[in-house]
Amino acid sequence: MGNEEKETLFAPSRDRARAHDRAAFSLLEMLVVLGIIALLLAVMLPALSKARRAGRNLKCVANMRHVSEKFIIFADDFAVETRGNVYPFDRSTFYLETFQESVYQINDFWDFPNGLSISMDPAREPLMCPEGPYVLKRRANAACSAGAVYPKPNVSIAFNRRLHRPTAGSFQKLLSSRILNYPNVPLAMDVDAAAPNAPSDPYYTAPPLALTDGYENGEHWIPSQRHDGRMNVAFIGGHVGTSRAPLSAAGWRWSYVPD
Repeated sequence: MGNEEKETLFAPSRDRARAHDRAAFSLLEMLVVLGIIALLLAVMLPALSKARRAGRNLKCVANMRHVSEKFIIFADDFAVETRGNVYPFDRSTFYLETFQESVYQINDFWDFPNGLSISMDPAREPLMCPEGPYVLKRRANAACSAGAVYPKPNVSIAFNRRLHRPTAGSFQKLLSSRILNYPNVPLAMDVDAAAPNAPSDPYYTAPPLALTDGYENGEHWIPSQRHDGRMNVAFIGGHVGTSRAPLSAAGWRWSYVPD
């Protein structure tokens, strides 16, 4: 057998060997690429998660500021359009719960005439924290304190209970435009209504302070620091504060009660 015949005879085998080598090399390249992608994902995912949390925190702060600004208008005798119909004898006064209902759009402020209940949209509802929970509903013909906003464990924003009831056992306090003279008083804040110690009305919260007002035992204090260990607080003055230690934050007037 001549050399040319031998070359022709073994050529297919050599071609297959070279093809096999190329396939093996391609597989190695693919594994290297996959390894690089996995490494990049391991580096980037925590940063992306942090960026998403930061975005949700910005949204929460914007929501809180919106609520605070709405309160300024609601409390201003000359700017407010309506305060509902809960205290018709003196239009210069109002309850905090009435303002709360105006934000939730329940009771006198119901805006869904063809239905008795509706799911709230977390993308549009300023009293739903972007960090969740994401399911909250409202029903017609009921006050907030009567469970018009439910399920209660999903409430994520509550109002300052000392503005609602100065002491744990007192009646609702009538407020007036004078409240606007105290801009550094907390108005609304992050809460965890699913906490084991959550009260029956998680729409309001009050921290325990060195006061004998019925709140000193902490049973109405259900704070949430869901924003990377920080709590967002809206103030009467229209601004929002964020702190890891909200009760010791400088200038935050937690002890204020309306006169």
